[in-house]
Formats: sequence, structure tokens, C-alpha cells
Amino acid sequence: MSKHTDKIKHAEDEKLMALVEKLQQEISLNKGLDNTTLDMSDDNIVADKILRAEYAFLYDEARYRHASYTGLTNAISQ
Repeated sequence: MSKHTDKIKHAEDEKLMALVEKLQQEISLNKGLDNTTLDMSDDNIVADKILRAEYAFLYDEARYRHASYTGLTNAISQ
């Protein structure tokens, strides 16, 4: 790969990993709220399933691309 292509891949991997980390945080926050809520609405249940599906898809994509992240946490371990 050329240097330019490597820079583009690295930049896109960073974006992907930042999104995966953001989704991880949202899932963690929702999990804490789920424990304190007695009766979840149907809309909240559907929104949680969509969030988890989006996370699973992007997580798998990051693993497939062997994406690395230089942020505080590494959401994808190889």
C-alpha cells in the first residue's frame, strides 16, 4: 500500500473505533438504566436492540479490518 492509502485507512479506522467506543458507552449507560427501570417501554426495548445490532456489526467490521485504536481504551482486541 502507498503512504497515502495507509493514511486514509488509519483515519477511517480511527473513526470506526471511535464510533465503536461511543456505542459501547451507550450500551453501558443503557444497561445501568435498565437495572433501575421497572417497566421498559416497547420503544426503549427496540432502540436497545438496534443499538446492540449496530454495535455488533461495527465491532465485527473493525475486527475484519484489523483496526487498531490509539485512544484511551481499545474496544477491539485481536
